[in-house]
Amino acid sequence: MIKIIQSFHVNASVIAIHSDEKTIYFSDTDGNLHTVCRTKWNRSEVSLIQEATPLHRFQKGSSFSQNGHVAYSAKINNDCAICVKLPSIADTESEVEGAFPDPMENNAEAVIGLRGHDQRAEVMTFCGAKGQYLLTGGTDGKVYMYSTQTGKIIMSLKPKPDYISHITVDKKGGNLAYSAYDKSLNVLNIRHQKERLNTFAEDAIEHSFFYNDSKSLYAIGREGNSYVYHLKTDETSKKALFPSWPSCCAVDSSGRFAIVGGRNGTIYVVKLSDNTMFSSFKLDQKGISSLHVEDTYLFIGFESGWVYMIDMHAFIDDFSQALSVKNFKTAKRCLDNNLFLAIHPMSEMFQEAWEEMLKEIINQFSTGNAASALEFATPFLSDDEHKKEFEFLLQKQKDFEKFAILVQKKEFQEAFGMLDRAPYLEKTDSARKLELYFTKSFAEAKKLIAADPLRNAPKAQEILKPFCVVPAKKEMIHSLQKNYELYLKADALIKEKQFREYFTLTAKYDFLTSEEVYKKICSLAEASIGKIKKLIEEGKYDDAFSGIKQVAVFLPYKEQLMELAKEIQLRQKLLEAIQNNAIQTAYELVVAYPILESMAEFVAYDETFDEVLSNAMQSVANGEIKQVQQILLPYAGIPIFKPKIRECIRQATFNKLGLLLAAKSLAVAQSIAAYYLKEFGKDDEFEKLLKHYGVAS
Repeated sequence: MIKIIQSFHVNASVIAIHSDEKTIYFSDTDGNLHTVCRTKWNRSEVSLIQEATPLHRFQKGSSFSQNGHVAYSAKINNDCAICVKLPSIADTESEVEGAFPDPMENNAEAVIGLRGHDQRAEVMTFCGAKGQYLLTGGTDGKVYMYSTQTGKIIMSLKPKPDYISHITVDKKGGNLAYSAYDKSLNVLNIRHQKERLNTFAEDAIEHSFFYNDSKSLYAIGREGNSYVYHLKTDETSKKALFPSWPSCCAVDSSGRFAIVGGRNGTIYVVKLSDNTMFSSFKLDQKGISSLHVEDTYLFIGFESGWVYMIDMHAFIDDFSQALSVKNFKTAKRCLDNNLFLAIHPMSEMFQEAWEEMLKEIINQFSTGNAASALEFATPFLSDDEHKKEFEFLLQKQKDFEKFAILVQKKEFQEAFGMLDRAPYLEKTDSARKLELYFTKSFAEAKKLIAADPLRNAPKAQEILKPFCVVPAKKEMIHSLQKNYELYLKADALIKEKQFREYFTLTAKYDFLTSEEVYKKICSLAEASIGKIKKLIEEGKYDDAFSGIKQVAVFLPYKEQLMELAKEIQLRQKLLEAIQNNAIQTAYELVVAYPILESMAEFVAYDETFDEVLSNAMQSVANGEIKQVQQILLPYAGIPIFKPKIRECIRQATFNKLGLLLAAKSLAVAQSIAAYYLKEFGKDDEFEKLLKHYGVAS
């Protein structure tokens, strides 16, 4: 079940949805923009274009930006799309009885025509942290980036040999994924103008999104394939998950699941960590044409014209309360009432509770109480894996009973033998008791030997005798009998907190590492290292250095501590470069040591380039070549930015040439054309421009 809190119906397929704190927006294939007030829930409708031919009912031919624009595919004069500025929140304060301000009315400046593609744009999406750019893909195989302020082209990519089938960007607008019907898939880092992926899928990509801080891409293919691409590791996963054509996808607010809409009206939930189907359910409307996730809400648009607003966190309070008191029956009812709760991070507590329940289930089997075991298991048995696990344990309940009796009677040889043959017994309390018997016996034997090695040796042997027949313990017991002086020395070093000497001893005699105390000391060291790492992340380098000196006595961690000390020194060096605005030095350090990329100070420093680039884009649009070069000059010597700077200059030159040809300034145009050919070479776009103005190339 799901909880639909609002629904709306229009006369055409809903292809794009957006929302803010006051308003819900959606557009349809007939060129209409619909707005819904989130307090009165009244709906207004305005026409964006007057087109005789509507868009395809599943076409991604419309998009909304974060800074208040809507774009729509259109063939008006020479335009291939329009970009419209939506009314601001202040403009909507006076809305009454559904009278939402018409963005087209008496406001010609709010509507910008976009030119570039031969036909109306096929697909589009906004780009940039504030949605200040628009990307489109067309039937001509081209991808263009426009400024939403001017409508001018500020980037164009080499054309594909087929129609562009899909286009998407990450939240910050730094990465672009686009595909064509030739089944190609490309990922471009727009910020650095660097290709991150160039491959072919087994079917044409229909839709995609970036996740995992843009390190991964999720995509759906027309033939039902689900794709995951990990861009840093070059790992890929392709699975045929969908029985019918999937049409759109969105990432849930936790970033762990893909929500996929199908043309068959089914919602699919895919687990991104392993690209597997998590759940699916069919809705009561025809094909799903659009999806939009806003925090706790999921908006679903249908080809039938319906829009559903779903509360993905419905019953979350009841679910949370049930989990807090371990009332798993009630928690399961909440999950049944809202299927989306299963992908809420809190649901992990429910899944983790299964491990706790397993212990209780096994304890019940160990005492012969199968009915109680089933009662504990019931809330979890809708999960196939849990059901299989329970059925397996049910078949082995006699083994649990027998093992518990053996441990209770201290028949150690047979108990350890049974444990060795049946690993599933390791999860029982009896197995823990069995190990505790040995640990206590071993400690008691050491204590006797420490008091009087010669006189008490026979007593120690007697205590450990029941375990001597156990292969896993025999070697440890033999080591104690043969090297008891070393065991006693190790205990003394621990008591005196001489950890450096202790670890020197264990390195020489590795049988000492099998003791439980060794594992406890290592855990102490690892906890301290965790604190040091946190201090480093917080920029508390002096405190981190002090921590490293204290933990240095834990010799097995020497290399790890040296790496942390080196990282601190590098961070301090980078911080100095940032403070001195030594751009070249700062980026050279980060390229040489990628671990510095996530340093908070560098992340903030690196964002300065985005501001510079944004300023340069205005000059790119206007064809101001020298101005572009001047703005980007501080970054010109940095290898990672060189491709982007070159592309900006190329596009500025191209735009300048277009402006000159339009103004019929042929003499100057010839010199700019010569410069373009010399620096960037002849391309299809260049020849197309000259042909348009009747100039020979």
